[in-house]
Amino acid sequence: MKKSIFIVLLLFSSKLFSQEILKYSDGDLEFSLTKVCEEQDCQISKIQVLKNGVLKQSIKPGKNNFRKTFPVDQLFLTEDMNFDGRTDFRLIEFLPAGPNIPYLYWIYNPEQDLFEANSAYTEIIFPDFDNEKKEINSTWRNGCCQHGRDVFKLIDGVPELSERFIIGHNSEGKEFSEHWKIEYGEFILIEKKIE
Repeated sequence: MKKSIFIVLLLFSSKLFSQEILKYSDGDLEFSLTKVCEEQDCQISKIQVLKNGVLKQSIKPGKNNFRKTFPVDQLFLTEDMNFDGRTDFRLIEFLPAGPNIPYLYWIYNPEQDLFEANSAYTEIIFPDFDNEKKEINSTWRNGCCQHGRDVFKLIDGVPELSERFIIGHNSEGKEFSEHWKIEYGEFILIEKKIE
């Protein structure tokens, strides 16, 4: 009787809880992520970094949450995010009601030979890292009627907002565009057009 109850509980719990290992590669680095799911929602509970098959680092990421059906190729991304020629990575933090998806970031520290969590990058939405210009473009949306692009430059390894481009519709339904620049720590309107 005890054995049958145990088997029923085991079968029932496997429907509510599952674990999967996701693997990503970037050159000689391999990233092994432990994906833990309940009925609909999942999280990454552990990130292991291997170099040439040898475990280099084990990371317990901060709180993260995504739907079971979220595409794994958009969940975890590797790229050079601080323009030093080395791989860094980011993990989706959660899926908000709107389109602006936040990430958790890790930047490689060559002195420690480890990846370090970096909260300075967290305000960057949908980043595009431009290695040629050494800037980060972040696209965002604010409700139905406004979207834009922020440009970040790295100052002492910290992304600092330098420009903002906005396209939207005003209260009269006319499209407008604005170009803002940060000067001496404040936004300055450089140009505004109304169609």
